[in-house]
This record gives sequence, structure tokens and C-alpha cells, in this order.
Amino acid sequence: MLVLLCLFGCTDDDSLRDGNDKQWIEKTIAVVLPMEKGLDEHWYRSFGMFAENFERAFKGYDVGIKLRFEYFDESTEDISELAEKIAYNDDYYAVIGGLYSSDAALLASQLTRVGKTLFTVATSEELVRAYAWSGYLWAMTETDITQCEVLLSKVVNYGGNSVALIAKRDDIYGKTFIDWFAFQAKELGLENKGVFAYDEYSLEEMSRQAMQSGAEYVICVPSEIDEIGPMLGSYTIHPRAGEYSAPRLLFSDTGYGTDVLTLYGEKAEGLEGVAFGADPESGFDVSYRTFFGVAPTVGEAQIYDACMLLGYAAWYQYLNPKASLQNSLRTIVLGEDLNMGSWTGEDMGLVIDALAAGNTPFVRGASGQLRFDKKIFTNVLATTYYNYKLYNGQYIFLDYNTSDGGNRTDATLAGWNWKASQAQEFEDSSSIVYSECKGNWALLVATSREWTNYRHQADVLAIYQQLRAAGYPDDRIILIAEDDIAYNPSNIEPGVVRVSLGGVNVYENVSIDYKLSELSSDDFLAILKGESNSRLPEVIDSNESENIFIYWSGHGVPGGMCWDDNDYGITGDQLSDALNDMYNQNRYRKLLMMVEACYSGGVLQQCEGMPGMLFITAANADETSKADVFNAEMRVWMSNRFTSTFIEQITQNRAISMRDIYYRLFINTVGSHVMVYNAVNYGNLYSADMSEFINFVANK
Repeated sequence: MLVLLCLFGCTDDDSLRDGNDKQWIEKTIAVVLPMEKGLDEHWYRSFGMFAENFERAFKGYDVGIKLRFEYFDESTEDISELAEKIAYNDDYYAVIGGLYSSDAALLASQLTRVGKTLFTVATSEELVRAYAWSGYLWAMTETDITQCEVLLSKVVNYGGNSVALIAKRDDIYGKTFIDWFAFQAKELGLENKGVFAYDEYSLEEMSRQAMQSGAEYVICVPSEIDEIGPMLGSYTIHPRAGEYSAPRLLFSDTGYGTDVLTLYGEKAEGLEGVAFGADPESGFDVSYRTFFGVAPTVGEAQIYDACMLLGYAAWYQYLNPKASLQNSLRTIVLGEDLNMGSWTGEDMGLVIDALAAGNTPFVRGASGQLRFDKKIFTNVLATTYYNYKLYNGQYIFLDYNTSDGGNRTDATLAGWNWKASQAQEFEDSSSIVYSECKGNWALLVATSREWTNYRHQADVLAIYQQLRAAGYPDDRIILIAEDDIAYNPSNIEPGVVRVSLGGVNVYENVSIDYKLSELSSDDFLAILKGESNSRLPEVIDSNESENIFIYWSGHGVPGGMCWDDNDYGITGDQLSDALNDMYNQNRYRKLLMMVEACYSGGVLQQCEGMPGMLFITAANADETSKADVFNAEMRVWMSNRFTSTFIEQITQNRAISMRDIYYRLFINTVGSHVMVYNAVNYGNLYSADMSEFINFVANK
């Protein structure tokens, strides 16, 4: 463990007096940042510059606030052990750290649980969504949802038409880009040439495939700077004869920083990308270069501002002894009084004066406006992004982008409320005539198991409860689920499963017909087609007068829907063949299949052409679907946005039209495009409604 004490604080006492008999109230901040490859010098400069400026802010006061910084090396510490140590140590006023998203998540899981404030510059969208509701996570940048958008916007601005992505699978940082890339590319009118997800063994091969994908641009998202080299080595990024050879590479913020220069030197010449930094109008970059002779590294402006907000909050608490740190911070960032400048000692002195006078000034910092979401105060609403390029061994800025604007002033959870704009339109197929419905069947399946996949079983159980409330008897619902979460050791409420915080117990009085591990995907198709045997006694025994409702929740891969550990449990061809058999045998009147799985559109699209069938998927063929509602105490996602929206809508109105349920799902299922397939062979979606599948009709 590396522990260094800042020169600006050298005592464990909460207060001390200087030579001028001024009383200083000290607050100790734990700083968890990487200290390797020259980064340590940057952090010492930033924290030292803040401490000196903040001390000047109390000129003329008999009492002042000093922040004392205790450093921990993010690169060498066991972050889980460190987080637990800091969490239960009352000597630490707050924590600043987690440059890397995976480390920030470990810190947040411990610190937010005990109510200790964490300021971070990590950018993973999942980090923010998971710990936002605790109220103790303060993200000083918008998430990589925005960074991905900015990178793709660069492609559009450069006149590009096609793009590919390379990012690390099973990594909290790369996951945001993987989850949002295809969605945003479609929204921006770009052709997606592929998402190339690598692991520790396949980086070079995936880099090569991305470069050979035919994309004009490749968005490169290395999770660590050591992974930049193989991406650079897979294709020459230097311009030839005044033009860029296709593809042109654009790196994420990992490509910007002193550590990159230290590691790669001339090999990185020409590297280009996007990184978050200081607002150019604040003058922070210019001052930093003037004082220290080098440019700040990624995150320094945001870290400086985190110190500033904590300093203001400590001063506010001194003036208002009953105020908590969280309420003090919220008061600071909600200030609407006169703008008191920015980050310099003089500017901070004006804020100190205003707070002492009982005012709440509008606060800006080195990174720009310090405005946070007004509902949960978790993520800053505006971030400045540099379009950087390495030229002659130095970073130069080609231009700046900011996400500040009216469309984000109420954006909770860092862009999670992105509104899609490409809803499907449907033709009038009212000429299709159906006989009277004389019965209903439902087949509900959660195709994953284990605690980490809690949401899939929870969602299916919630659908089960909706059908039971609408009159379905158990013998008309076939439920497939592993049943390993209600009494899982990680469940703090044994026997209880919920899809929302404080929601109803959807496990109550549940009758599960088959455990997932007892069946194969072929068994699922046999159950659907009504092929019973001694091992499969419960099947869909339907006829041409009965409607069938299928709800599938689980994982998916491009071209397949996962069944337990089998990535390609069911392919489009397999499902299409089974549904075609049902059509030929007159085994249904109408059939609705809804699928909550990544890339599910690619499978159901292959099932088009069958009369009387309608398919609704949470994502198209290129996109991941998104989890929703994180339970920080149990460390698990409780539901998926597609399913939670569906339940909300049918709870309000079981007779909602098929077109309206699609529209509501489309608008609210953010991060993927909800798709409808085979509508032309189903009928008029404006007059057909969900009640045909939700409300039970007894067999006549």
C-alpha cells in the first residue's frame, strides 16, 4: 500500500491554528487513484493547487476549512479490502477515486452501503445506474453513453457512413459502449459493421477483424492502456499521401493521458479520440500548463472540482451544524444566486463569502457548470469532451464538444432516458379475419439461472402473477424457471422475489412446471408444439380456436437465444420450423411471442411469414437489451426495462392496443429498439389488443 500525506495537512486533529492564530478545521479525504506511469505527479499537482487556492479563499476569516488528502494507489491496492477499510473508518470525510470503472464499482458497493460519500471520474453507465439511488455516489462526468454518442457524432461530422466497435467483453467499462453502440449508430444513420468484443486472449484477433470489417471508422475502447498497443498494431493509423487509409481509428478517453505517452512514446503518434476534460472557458488548462509546464491528464479538472464541492460542503456544515454532508452538497449544487466565478482562489473566496452571508450561489468549476440531476444528485449533467490527437509527442485539441443543453437538464441516470426517434409504422391489415376465441394458453420461460441473473426469473414470475390475476388457471400456464433465487443464500428475504424495490412478492403461490436445468431447448419446442411424453406431461395442448401467449426472458447472442449455458439454444431456423409445424397442424388461433433478450430481433425476424403470429422483441438483431432497477443491498438487477414497462402498461389497461403497447415499449425501453415482426400477417395492430392474450377465456 502506498500512503502519502499531502503537505497541506499534517495532523490528525479535526482543527488546528496557524501562526496567525487562525483556526483550521480539517477533513480527511481518501484518494484512490493510479500512481503509476507518471500519474502520481498529476494528482499531487491538482490536490496541491486546490489546497493552496482554497486556503486563500478564507482570507479575512478567523476560521477556515482544510482538506487533508491521504493517497492510495489504485494500481496496486486490493480495492475490495481497501473499500471495506475506508467504509468503516469515520476518520475519512469522503472518498475521491476510481479512475477505472471496475475499481469504482468496488468502492461504491462498500461505501454507499454505509453512507460514505464517493466522488468518482469513472464513466461506466452501469456504475451510475447501480448506485445512483443510494444518494452517496457523485459522478463528476456523464457516463460513456454520452462519450459513445460523441464518438459516433465525430464519424458523422467527418462524413463517415459506416462504423465498427472494438471493446472488452465482460468489463464494466467496455460494456457501456457494447450496450449502446448499435442503438446510437442506428439513431445517427450509420451502418453498423459489427461489434468486436475481445477478452484477454483474443484482443489481437478481434482488432484484426474490426480493421477488416469494411468500416470506414473503428471506435476503439481499450479498458486498459496496455490494450492500446495491439489495437494500434493491427492497423497503421498514420495518414498516407495526405489521406487516411480506411478505417480511421477513434479512441475513447483511455487513449488520453500522461500514462499513454509514457508507455508508447512515438508509437502512439497520430492517435486520435475523445476524452473528458476542463471547460476551455474556465482557463484551467491554460493555468495548469503555465504553472507546471505540462498539460493536465484525463480527469484532473473533475477531481479538482470534487475537492471544491467537498470544501464548500464542509464550510456549509460549519455554518449549519445540523446539516449532513449529503444535504450540504445538494444545497451547494442547487444554488441559483449570483454566479460567483469558477475555480481560482479569488473565485472560491466569493463563494465562501456568499455562503457565510446565507446565500446559495451558482457554482462553476474547472470542468464547467456543476449541475447535477435534481432527483438523485448523482451525475453531473454537462461534460466537456476534447477531440484529441497526438502530434509531435503532445496532445493537441482539434475541437471541443459539450453535452450541455436543455435536452439533458432533467436527464436522470446519465442519459438513461434517451428517446429513440425511429418507431415502426404498420400497414392496415384489417382484411385478416379470425374466428371467435375459445380459449387461452401461456408459456413463460426464464432461460437463465443463478443469482446474477435474478431479473430473468423475477420478470417471468411477475408475468405469471399478471396472468393469474386475469383469470388464468395454473393448468393453462406452463412455467419454466430454475427456481434458485427465492431461497438463494444471497436473498436477504428468503421466499421473496420482487421486480421493484418494495414491490409485491411475485413468488407467492407460484406453481413452476419445469426447472430450466431439467429441459433442453428441444424440450421447449416440444412443449410449445404439444408433444407430450412421460418426461414432458405438461404441454401446450391447443387448437385452432385458442390463443397462445409466449413470454421469454433470458440472454441472447447474435443469431441465437441462449438456453441455460448454451449460447445458441434456439436459432431462428429452429424456432421458425417449430412455429411452421404449429401452423400446419392448426394448433393456434393467434400467437403472440414476446422476447426479452439481447439481439432477439435477429431470431424472431427469421420467423416472419406465418399467419396469425406476432413477435415483439426487446432489441433488434444488433443490440443488447438493458436491465432495470438495481438492488444495491443484494447487488443484483431486479428487472429488465422492456418487461417492467410491459407490466406497467397491462396493469393500467389490459385492453391496450397492440400498436400502443409497442409504442409504449419503444419509447420506454431505452438503449435498444423494440421491434415488431410479422405484423402484416397478423392484422390491424390499432384494433387488435392485448386482452386477447392477458384476459383468460375458458375453453368453450
